[in-house]
Amino acid sequence: MPKNRIIITLGFLIALLPFFGFPHIWESFFQVASGLGIVLLLIWASIDKRLTFKAKAQKRQAHKLKQEELGAGEVPTNNAPIVEGENI
Repeated sequence: MPKNRIIITLGFLIALLPFFGFPHIWESFFQVASGLGIVLLLIWASIDKRLTFKAKAQKRQAHKLKQEELGAGEVPTNNAPIVEGENI
């Protein structure tokens, strides 16, 4: 389940908790647990986003270095002299 959908579901459950008829202690526990769950999901999403950006940057850098090694932009030419009588 995507993180956004989990966060929306937890928020919806928090909004409905007073109508479920749980004792006050249980209601407080569920509110705290849901709140911590939302916070942990948001932290996880931000860490995941940073790691994704870092991996993409490393991939771009590796691709750039590979292109430089291969001599990107240079068109290989065949400058060998043409000898008469050779089939081309």
